[in-house]
Amino acid sequence: MTGQSFDDSRQLDQWAYDLILADAPRDTNRALINSLANGSPPYTEEEALASKVKINVSDLSLTRLAHDARSQFFNAFLTPGRYFTMETDMGPVHKRSFYGGIVTKMANRPLKESLSYFEMMRSKFASLVLHGIAPAVFEDRWNPVPRAIGVEDALIPARTLLGFENLPFFMLRRSFTAMELQKLTNKTKRDPGWNMGLVNRCLKWAYDQMTQLAGNQFPEMWSPSKWEELDKENSGQFATDTVPTIDCFDIYGYVPDNGDEPAGWVRRIILDSWSNPAISGGSYAINRDDSMKDFAPAKASDFLYTSRQRKVGRSFQNIVSFQFADLSAVSPFRYHSIRSLGWMLYAVCHLQNRMRCKFNEAVFEALMMYFKVKSMDDVQRALKLELANMGFIDDTLMPVPAAERWQPNAQLIELGLQNNQAVIDNNSRAATGQPQAQQKERETNFQRMADIQQVNTLVSAAVSQAYAYQLPEYRETVRRLMLPKSKDWRALEFRANCLARGVPEKLLVPEAWDVQAERVMGSGNQTLEMLISQQLMEWRQLLDPEPQRIVLRDAIQAITKNPAKANELVPEKPEVTDSIHDAEQTFGTLMQGVQVTPKSGLNALEVAGITIKLMQQKVQQIMQSGGVGTPADVRGLATAAQYAGAYIKQLAQDETEKANATALGKVLGKVMNEVKAMAQRQQEAAKKAAAQNGNGHDPKDAAKVQAMLIQAQTKAKLAEKSHSQKTAQRQIQFEQKLKQDALKTHADVASLDLKTAGEIQRNRIKAMNEPKGDDGE
Repeated sequence: MTGQSFDDSRQLDQWAYDLILADAPRDTNRALINSLANGSPPYTEEEALASKVKINVSDLSLTRLAHDARSQFFNAFLTPGRYFTMETDMGPVHKRSFYGGIVTKMANRPLKESLSYFEMMRSKFASLVLHGIAPAVFEDRWNPVPRAIGVEDALIPARTLLGFENLPFFMLRRSFTAMELQKLTNKTKRDPGWNMGLVNRCLKWAYDQMTQLAGNQFPEMWSPSKWEELDKENSGQFATDTVPTIDCFDIYGYVPDNGDEPAGWVRRIILDSWSNPAISGGSYAINRDDSMKDFAPAKASDFLYTSRQRKVGRSFQNIVSFQFADLSAVSPFRYHSIRSLGWMLYAVCHLQNRMRCKFNEAVFEALMMYFKVKSMDDVQRALKLELANMGFIDDTLMPVPAAERWQPNAQLIELGLQNNQAVIDNNSRAATGQPQAQQKERETNFQRMADIQQVNTLVSAAVSQAYAYQLPEYRETVRRLMLPKSKDWRALEFRANCLARGVPEKLLVPEAWDVQAERVMGSGNQTLEMLISQQLMEWRQLLDPEPQRIVLRDAIQAITKNPAKANELVPEKPEVTDSIHDAEQTFGTLMQGVQVTPKSGLNALEVAGITIKLMQQKVQQIMQSGGVGTPADVRGLATAAQYAGAYIKQLAQDETEKANATALGKVLGKVMNEVKAMAQRQQEAAKKAAAQNGNGHDPKDAAKVQAMLIQAQTKAKLAEKSHSQKTAQRQIQFEQKLKQDALKTHADVASLDLKTAGEIQRNRIKAMNEPKGDDGE
C-alpha cells in the first residue's frame, strides 16, 4: 500500500464492502453466541412451530458462565487501587521513587474517577469472554479515555497476525448523529481535515430527514443563524433513536517511510454509500453497477475527512487498542482465527438447553392422565369428570395404565444431561477458575493451590494475554496525559498536580517512564488470591520490615476488596513517627562514638529497624568508597550496634515480637560481620603503610578498634546477663518485701487488739467507781 492508494474514495468504499462481506459469516456466528448468552430460547419461533415444541426456554448456563468469567477479568483489572505503575531512571537517584509515586498516583486518578473508563473496561471484558476480541478507539488526539466498540465495527483484513506487524490498513464503522458531527466540526480550532462542504450537506440531509419524521415544523432551518439556535434548542431530540444517523467508514492506512517523512498512519472518512443513498460523496454518486465503467476523477471533496499526507499516529496503537483472550490451538495466531470461551461453550450449552426442554416436556407428559376412547362422545364425558379425593368413572371410560403408556428412558436422559454438564464444567472451569469439589480434606495450602492452578491454566493464560495487550493502551493514555499543549482537562490537571508536588517538568515526557500493568495475585481468581495471601502472611515474619508492609497491605486488600481501606490501614509510604525521627537524629551522635541512653516509650521495632537500616546505608557507602573506611567509622558503627541491640532486647521480651527480634538480630549480625571485615582491612592497611614509609595508621589504633568491637559484643552479652540477674534479684526482693509487709501487718493487728482490750477494761472499772444518786441509780 502507498499513500496514493488511500486517496481514491471509490477504491476505499470497495475495500470496505469486501471486508463487510468477508466478515458476514463470522458475524453470524457472533450473533448466535450473543443470542444464547442473552438468554434467548434454543429454538427459533419457526423451529418451535415446525417441531411442535411446547417448552422453549433457556437454562441461562452460558449467561451464568460468562458472568463468572467476566468477574475474574474484573478482579484482575479493576480491583487494584490503580491500573498501572510508573518508574523512571531519570533525575536524582534518591528522588526517582518519590517522583514515580506522584506520577503514578496522578495518572491513575482521572481514570479511577472516570465512569466512562470503568464502563469501557467492562465492555471489553464482556467482549473478551464471548468473542476473544475487545477493540477500543481513541476519539480524538487529546482524549486519554478510549471508547469501546463492537467487534463487528472493527474491519480488519484477512491473514492479519495478532501482533499486527502485517496490518496494511483497518477500518472502523462509525455512525454520527447531527449533533455529534456538529460538535466535532463546530470548533474554534477545527481540525483542517474536515471537508466542511460535505459536512454541511450531511447535516442538512439529517435535518431534512428529521423534518419529514416530525412534520414541517422547522422553517427556521433555512436561516443559518436560526439553524444554530435550532440545534442548541433541540439537541436532545436530535440525539434520540428516531433521528437518522450519518454512517461512515473511518479508514486508517499505513504509509511507509519514503525518505522525506517518517512512516505513520493517515486517516480518511468516507460515507457509507449503501446506508446513505441520498448523500453523494463529492460530485458523483457511488455506483456498483458493473455496466458503469467510467468514473469521474477522484477528488478530495469525496472525503468527509482527510488528513492527506499528515500522519495521525506513528503507531496504530496511537489510534486504537485491542485486547485478546485467544484460546486457539493453531499457530500462527491470526485475528480472524481467534477462539473464545463463548465459542468453546456455545455448542454444548445450546445442546443442553434443547435437551432440558425435551426433558421437561417428558416430565409434563408423564403428569398427564390418558383415557381410551372410542368416539368423541367419550371425550366429552371424560372432560366432565371431576377427579378429587373421591369420585367415580363411567365404565365406558378406560384409563390407560402406566404399563401401557410410552416410558422415556430416564437413565439415558440423566446420562445425557450429566455428560453435557461434564463438558460444560470442564470447559468453564478452565476459563472461570472454578475448582472441582474436593473429595477429601487437603493437608496444606500448597496442594489446594496446585489443584486450583491446574483448572486455572486457561484463564491465567487469557488474563496474561489481556495484561500484555492492555499495556499499549496504558502507555498511550500516559502519552496523552503528558502532552504539553493538550486541550483535554484531565491532561491539564495531571500536569498541574505533578508540577505542584515537585516533579520537574523535564520528566513529564512519556520517554522518561516505564509503564507496567498492576497485577493481582491469582490472576483474578479470588480463592487462589486468598490462599496466596494466607501463605505469604505465614512467611511474613521472615521478610524485611518494608516487604512485611507490602504483604500485609496485599492481604488486607485480598480480604476486603477495598484498595482505599487497605491503603488507609497500611499506607504505601508510612508516616515518619516520633520513634523513626528520634532514631534518625540519634544516629549522627552514635556515629561520633558517643553513647546514647535508650529512651523509654519509643517503638522498639521502629528504632531498631531504622538504626540497622542507617547502618546498612553507611556500610554500603564505605564499600563503594573502597571498603576500608576509618577507625571513627568502625567506632561509630559499633556504638550504633549497641544502641540497636538494646532495643532488640526490649523487643525480645514481648512474646508476640520474638520473631521480629530474631530477624533484626540476624540482620544486625550480618552488618557487624561487614564492620569486622572493615576493621581487619584497616589494620592490614596500617601495617602495610607502616612497613612502607612508617607514616601509616598506628597499628595500636587498629588494635583499639578491634578491642572496641570485642568490647561492644561483650557488653551486649553482659548486659543481657545482667538484665537477667537484675530481674531475678528484683523478684527475690519483691518476695522478701511481701513477707516483711505480712509480718508487720500481723504485729499491728495484735497491738491494736491489746490496745482495744485495755480500753474496754478501763471503761468498765471507771463505770463501777462512779457515785450513785438518791434513787440508787
